[in-house]
Amino acid sequence: MIRTLIASVVIALAPLPALAGPDAEALIAGAAADISDPVKGEEAFTGSIDIAAVARFALGKHARRVSAEEQARFTDAFSAFLTDTFRDNAHTFQDATIIVLGSKDRSARDSIVETRITPRGEDSMTVRWRVIERNGEWRVVDVEVLGLWLAIEQRAQISAILDRPRATIDDAIAALS
Repeated sequence: MIRTLIASVVIALAPLPALAGPDAEALIAGAAADISDPVKGEEAFTGSIDIAAVARFALGKHARRVSAEEQARFTDAFSAFLTDTFRDNAHTFQDATIIVLGSKDRSARDSIVETRITPRGEDSMTVRWRVIERNGEWRVVDVEVLGLWLAIEQRAQISAILDRPRATIDDAIAALS
């Protein structure tokens, strides 16, 4: 009983971690302002994402078996895939109202920022952005739309390709084209 009481006091008096929310929300709010701009949108979208980290995540367990050159080619293809995906959906963001609703801190350096995007003349949708701080910089590492997390979905698809017998990184790259 005494140990439990002491442990509770120690935990209660321990300094709280810094909140990720305000910095993570600021990244999304800044990017959102530019994403809805027809000229700045694509650059704002790709500039806010840690493409190398997302590409590594998408490779999953297969990242360990590919060479640095293969990983670089995959990252380039993944970057092109994200850019093409944004271009294909740019009309959704163009002149849309994007409001940061709040965030939920997973840790002092990891936060989920929730936004409401209302395209002109369409119903609003909730979009969540997973934002992580590395080396003092906040970057997006995943985006959830309609209940699907982009990086998690890509990881499942890339894994399904690379789990096939005799599959190579070129098969995964081709799937991104």
